[in-house]
Amino acid sequence: MKKKLDGELLSQVLQKISVPTFVIDREHIVIHWNRALETLTGYQAVEMVGTGDHWKAFYPLQKPLLADLVIDNVREHAIAGYYDGKYRKSFLAEGAYEVEDYFPGLGEEGRWLFFTATPISDANGVMLGAVQTLQDITERKKVENELRESEKRYRELSITDSLTKLYNSRHFFRQLRQEIERAKRYEEPLSLILLDIDNFKGYNDTYGHLEGDRVLAVLSEVIKTNLRSADSAYRYGGEEFTVILPETECENAGLVAERLRKSFEDTVLSPLPRSKVHMTVSVGVTQYVTGEEDSVLIKRADAAMYTAKTSGKNRVCQVR
Repeated sequence: MKKKLDGELLSQVLQKISVPTFVIDREHIVIHWNRALETLTGYQAVEMVGTGDHWKAFYPLQKPLLADLVIDNVREHAIAGYYDGKYRKSFLAEGAYEVEDYFPGLGEEGRWLFFTATPISDANGVMLGAVQTLQDITERKKVENELRESEKRYRELSITDSLTKLYNSRHFFRQLRQEIERAKRYEEPLSLILLDIDNFKGYNDTYGHLEGDRVLAVLSEVIKTNLRSADSAYRYGGEEFTVILPETECENAGLVAERLRKSFEDTVLSPLPRSKVHMTVSVGVTQYVTGEEDSVLIKRADAAMYTAKTSGKNRVCQVR
């Protein structure tokens, strides 16, 4: 009689707790499916109890739930295979595990669940079944994702020039040091391009600073259009721009520089109605020499650009 009362009491407790919970026996048959889980999944206890169909509440095709894996005493690497490494051992009991996972079939937009599966054993350690509790953490995940996106946007703003949308000079120095370290480690070439808009002050004085800003934005688009995904471009300061080209010899960097120069020269600007103006750039190109400081590399690129300026502008000068 006491055993029967204990069973009824346990059943009532499971039904009335607010945490979605189900229990399966060692044959993977559902013996309890509480109301909170009915609300979460839309599946009623009468549909589930006495069956091994608990997977249907979560997956379109048959797949073991964490409680099933716990009953089968699968090894950790097998659990990792089912949950893509998003699991950890639970401190609640020996053999218990915790997982966070996304279930696209739950609700209209899918739900994120945190769930724990704990084995149930008798006094002799014989496996009787497993209990799995589930918590809907979708809103928490949304907040976390929004926070990550906000942090990402803030970081992008902190390293991006607001006018040209290229990376700023502060990020340039940090990135150049990283690329130099990578070039040294893997013994790969690394080249640097430095561009300066010719006669920019005269253009500003003639057409105004708003049109001058437009020229900077146009050049930044030309640069972005002509680079590989591995390359990175920066507004170095004023009307100067720089490009880092990993795994690139000076000769190939020179071809890129010439493409940039020609593309910008061919771009038509209209600072006044019905006007057509062409601007040009002077470009310096150089290659990293193993063992030198980043400042030496930058100075050599700057010297090459200065040579292009003093040699008549609108040209590329390479210095090894």
